[in-house]
Amino acid sequence: MSFNTDISTKLENSRNTLRKIARNDGAEFSKQSILNDMEKFVKMVNTMDETVLVPSRLMNLPQEGDDDPFSMFSMLNDLKTELLWSGGDSQEQVERGRRVSDLSDTESDASSAAGDSGIEGEDERESAARAAAACRRHLRGLRRSLRQLTVAAAQLTRTYQEEVGAPV
Repeated sequence: MSFNTDISTKLENSRNTLRKIARNDGAEFSKQSILNDMEKFVKMVNTMDETVLVPSRLMNLPQEGDDDPFSMFSMLNDLKTELLWSGGDSQEQVERGRRVSDLSDTESDASSAAGDSGIEGEDERESAARAAAACRRHLRGLRRSLRQLTVAAAQLTRTYQEEVGAPV
């Protein structure tokens, strides 16, 4: 029973950490931590949200490339909400009794790697090592994406402030 208790405790601790990030309770993380990048992203989107008092004014701002400011504003807020609270999108598909969003890239990578190796009954350590490597790769990509999205939210905030004549 202690195994189940440990898992429950770890899950609750993870939920509390994400709640702290969402509330910006001042939780501090290593600068190299994915949680640090998540916290910066959430804080910047919150700042953007507090600054952009009239989102419809974003429709009048000049468009940079294919990204119009209003769509960017909505997308950043949606991503923040999904990052903090939801587990999937509204267009989930069902595949073999399992939601597609439940099948992680790591599981796909690990299973396809095992199938490609030609080895029946792959050693669990090798499978775990592949899954860990895939997880690290995905975390690096997620960190890079979060940093780019944080910069986009900061830029949108500055652009809006310039447009309405607020101090930057």
